[in-house]
Amino acid sequence: MELARPADKHDDKKRELLTAAERLFMEKGYQQTTLDDILAASGISKGGFYHYFKSKDEVLSESISCLIDEVLAILQRAASDEKLSAMEKLTLFLSEKSKFQSSKEQYAKLVGALLQTDVTQYIFYVTIARKLVSPLAQIIRQGVSEGVFDVEFPDLTADILTRVIISVPQSGSYEEYLNDADKHGRYVSSVQTAIKRILGLDANYPLTLY
Repeated sequence: MELARPADKHDDKKRELLTAAERLFMEKGYQQTTLDDILAASGISKGGFYHYFKSKDEVLSESISCLIDEVLAILQRAASDEKLSAMEKLTLFLSEKSKFQSSKEQYAKLVGALLQTDVTQYIFYVTIARKLVSPLAQIIRQGVSEGVFDVEFPDLTADILTRVIISVPQSGSYEEYLNDADKHGRYVSSVQTAIKRILGLDANYPLTLY
């Protein structure tokens, strides 16, 4: 599976750079991967690298952006379906996001590799907020108008809820949580509880997310 998907579909060299860098991030970790490692793995010169990216950090940002774009596409499909209620849209988004994550082992490995430091976590969550908050706020506003969600500030609530939905467990590797049924179950239960409280849903509301 190729995780990196730059906007320019014809830019094969940039795609090769991203794919090589992501593979190294998964194998060695982001901090341990050097620019020389990326150049050697991709077969691209240093001058060629700087044609596409200013630094290794920019490679990281591009990689994270590509990951988030896949999740964004799922959310946009749910938010734009006029036949669905707000709760149906939210449930559909969370269900499809979970299927996307759990079916792609490389996704788990890459996310785990990218979120090893405070800086990379910051970039990850800022990118999420920039891309996902608006369509999620649209669903929340619909839920408020339908009388399902008890939320005073939909946009701010969407910002908070986005971080909960896309959160990554910090007490163990992300891949571990996907493969350990007990840990995964506890994590899902905790996320469900947080979502209910943020949206003002009753604790016994039958919220099926995964």
